[in-house]
Amino acid sequence: MKEFLQYDEVRNNALILADKIYREDNFVPDIIYTSLRGGAYMANVISEYYKVALKNHKPVLYAAVVARSYTDVSKHEAVRIDGWTYSPEYLRMGDKVMLVDDIYDSGRTLNYLVSILLEKGVPRENIKVVVHDYKVYHYKEQPPVRPDYWCRKFEINNPEQNPWINYNSHELVGLTSTELEENYYKPYPELRKILEPLFKQDN
Repeated sequence: MKEFLQYDEVRNNALILADKIYREDNFVPDIIYTSLRGGAYMANVISEYYKVALKNHKPVLYAAVVARSYTDVSKHEAVRIDGWTYSPEYLRMGDKVMLVDDIYDSGRTLNYLVSILLEKGVPRENIKVVVHDYKVYHYKEQPPVRPDYWCRKFEINNPEQNPWINYNSHELVGLTSTELEENYYKPYPELRKILEPLFKQDN
């Protein structure tokens, strides 16, 4: 089960969610961190929303963190931070932080990032975890930090119900020839001469 999620759907959902966070919940972050790569497209939209909504008020800082899950030689699953464009060391007392990613799946990466912010003295109530897709696994344990906001929520009771979401804003790896035909070549014929040679190399 694979879903191809289009740019405009993510954009529209992000705008609706940003408006709820701002107008209904009155949350204005001092900084938005996007988790690269997946969170960038949604975070860009939310950042633009705040630029327009706040106009002449103090701007919201926009930064990125590169984090990835890996398995070490002892087979322990962990998270590595490759870098921050604005280090949490510079956060001030009382700063409000929004952490944006495309999906909450295992939750390891977002939990690790929140733990770093907590260590730097940012209280949990000042951190808002925002994702487009939130997967809730009822058949296995999930980590303590959960999203505060999401666009879509998936209640998953067994592995067969777990959807594979392809974010068309950045994902190419793992596409089949049929998926390329339906989602790239038919709507955008000019992409065939670009992508077809690349994917033939894998065969």
